[in-house]
Amino acid sequence: MRAQDYLPDFEIATHESAFQAAGGARGAMQAIRTHALWKVDAVRRLVGWPTPPTREWSAGFLAGIFDAGGSYGQGVLRIGHPDEQTIGWVGRCMRSFGFAFAVERHDRPGVRPTGVVTLKGGLREHLRFFHTAGPAIARKQDITGQALGCDARLRVKEIEPLGKAFRLYDITTETGDFIANGVVSHNCYARPSHAYLGLSPGIDFETRLFAKDDAARLLREELARPGYRCEAINIGSNTDGYQPIERGRRITRSILEVLRETSHPVAIVTKSALVERDLDLLAPMAREGIATVVMSVTTLDSRLSGRMEPRASAPARRLEAIRRLSAAGVPVGVNVAPIIPFLTDHEIEAILEAAAGAGASWAGWTLVRLPWEVKDLFRAWLEHHVPLKAAHVMSRLNEMRGGRDNDPRFGTRMSGEGLLADLLHRRFDAACRRLGLDPRPPGLARDRFRPPAAGGQLGLF
Repeated sequence: MRAQDYLPDFEIATHESAFQAAGGARGAMQAIRTHALWKVDAVRRLVGWPTPPTREWSAGFLAGIFDAGGSYGQGVLRIGHPDEQTIGWVGRCMRSFGFAFAVERHDRPGVRPTGVVTLKGGLREHLRFFHTAGPAIARKQDITGQALGCDARLRVKEIEPLGKAFRLYDITTETGDFIANGVVSHNCYARPSHAYLGLSPGIDFETRLFAKDDAARLLREELARPGYRCEAINIGSNTDGYQPIERGRRITRSILEVLRETSHPVAIVTKSALVERDLDLLAPMAREGIATVVMSVTTLDSRLSGRMEPRASAPARRLEAIRRLSAAGVPVGVNVAPIIPFLTDHEIEAILEAAAGAGASWAGWTLVRLPWEVKDLFRAWLEHHVPLKAAHVMSRLNEMRGGRDNDPRFGTRMSGEGLLADLLHRRFDAACRRLGLDPRPPGLARDRFRPPAAGGQLGLF
């Protein structure tokens, strides 16, 4: 239970007991309790309304109130509560994250009136709510059978075999999930979306590419919409925006030109030194506080990197890119990802030390994820490249994923759980403290944004 795990941080020990027995369609409910008066007073202070609320508190409150009085079904997300003050706080927290919503009062004879907050925006906003708040009750977050609508004028221009290996490219939302018209795929990474489109997540993914050549034009139209609210755009959260094909197509470059023109914040995640090409845009954006770059480094072993990431920059070249970005004044971090037990986990400290020496100022990590078709491809890769370690790698991953190849749950899907995952956490945190690496990137300014007007000119507020 989240509360039971949270309270010991404030030296409040509790005892677990049965609150309600199972009966009919109703499941059993457990409760935690304490009888010490000072502990009760401390809990009251912890659950009181804060002034002002932090984003972390707001997210936690929305998670708890949704678990307690929320529902999700038939494409509608609602949160109900009889207390007007509580409903007011729901709205206040929703607004802090930019959610649009409606509030209604439901009055029925003999029943206490209830306020109901209904989230607007369809599945796209529902997913953002789940990922922002992180409710605990998984069954309330089922999106099975729902299609994701899109108001952008998008269409497939052409599909053709190129005879070369390229990776899928897209711009993603701030949640770290790839969202396209009708497709939702968590960010490890794009292969399942190829399967959704009827293509092989193996060879087709390596040889067939979907490219948005007019991405910059579509972005400009989106930024010019009267109702647009400026939030940082992530490039590379699904797959890399600096793939080999970017050298010729310059799609990422054209997007950055629009963002530079409008002073729009952007965060880039890449494994390619090609990002250096755009330093003429990123450096002045960094001076405005609207650009950061994260370089993912999986291993320092060039031979292993060549087998795992044959089209990404070599490890030494990525470190040099960190050095050049940092020297140009661009805030740069390192993402030790994906960490693979028995293959790369022993390199955590070495990667962090090398990145910090090159100028990285913050760091993060991700345990390898194996959703959908990816798990079978990964097993095949292990058997081909490291057959003597294949069983050990999967055994260790299963141990960190609750006995499964993959854990899709928000909160554990990126780092695993259990003793071994906790050890990775401790090693990573200890190394970051020793090297002076922050646990998160610097914030990006949103107040500098200037929406474009028709004809490519900037509009006036």
